[in-house]
Amino acid sequence: MNWQIIKRGMVVGIGGFIGGGCRQAIELLFAQQFPVGTIIINLSGTFLSVLLVTILSKYWHVAQWVADFLLVGVLGAYTTYSTAMLDIVKVPLMIAIAYWLISVIGGVTMVYLARWAVRDKGGVK
Repeated sequence: MNWQIIKRGMVVGIGGFIGGGCRQAIELLFAQQFPVGTIIINLSGTFLSVLLVTILSKYWHVAQWVADFLLVGVLGAYTTYSTAMLDIVKVPLMIAIAYWLISVIGGVTMVYLARWAVRDKGGVK
């Protein structure tokens, strides 16, 4: 087996351990205020993902395994769409609609906020 494949799998797994631990900590912190934890996780994860992709593509040139560790491992385990969808079907319809709107509008807002945060004189295209 190719050493690069093993190495990338290991760093994604280590990153997943870190991201999953962070996710669980936030879920426990906001356990009494459902679905606040999942919303915080998904919005902050969206912001961090866009921020990292923008920074890594424009300013820092890192090895692929570093990008895999951060984006696939840490942030992949930190944010999960399936948790949000499961949360939505557990609540009454009006709360589900509000949750979905907050997630979608908030997610798009986080994309623009992250791009704004790393803009340069020419802006991020």
